[in-house]
Amino acid sequence: MSNKQNENVNYSGNTKTEKIALTLFRGGIFFTLVVLLWPVLMTASEVTGSVEDQLRQVSEAPGLFMANFFWASLIAPSILVLMLTFARYAEIRKQTSLAYRISLFFLAGYLILVSMSYMSQYLYLPRLLAEGNIEMAIAWYFNNDLSRPYFLNQLGYFLFGIAALIIGFRLFFEPLLPRLIGITLWASGLLCLFAFLGLILHIEWQGLVSVFSGLLTLPVGVMSIIWGRKMLQDN
Repeated sequence: MSNKQNENVNYSGNTKTEKIALTLFRGGIFFTLVVLLWPVLMTASEVTGSVEDQLRQVSEAPGLFMANFFWASLIAPSILVLMLTFARYAEIRKQTSLAYRISLFFLAGYLILVSMSYMSQYLYLPRLLAEGNIEMAIAWYFNNDLSRPYFLNQLGYFLFGIAALIIGFRLFFEPLLPRLIGITLWASGLLCLFAFLGLILHIEWQGLVSVFSGLLTLPVGVMSIIWGRKMLQDN
């Protein structure tokens, strides 16, 4: 199918695309809200000083810290819904399931690793602090760049980056909105790969690259809402 034909795709009367449209619209709204509210919680729960000082502050007032990471743990499942929907859309349009199945493997790893990383901050770290096990708490404190949760998080986003490249490429040859989503996924995916490489090589800009890769997922959520709404209107 040519690009010109692709721009005029008619989604009407197709039950599969209607389900995809609903998922894009609702999932896009939920994911966008999660991403927009997360910085508010991060700011409210911010602690300062050395790692030991930060852990002491968390131990004294764990409520906001735990709420922040609980909210953060919603990011992976909410963007996973969108990513699987993009992959499903590409599968239907291209009549192939290979890219869909490959991306499932990487996305599953992403979900497991990132969920373990964030959930450990409100399920495991508080117990270590309550027991006074500071040495282990330091090793499991996310905001310590040398910690296990931080490594798991970056490894998870490395896998996300690979999935983003696969799915994003499948959207390059679609109408405008999915094409823009594909381009944004590629940009985010490449930054995820660079961020993990930076972590392994102990490069100073690694954290900044990781932040930018995350910021690029926000327009993906917004474009998903617009795309889903357009598909619903066309049905």
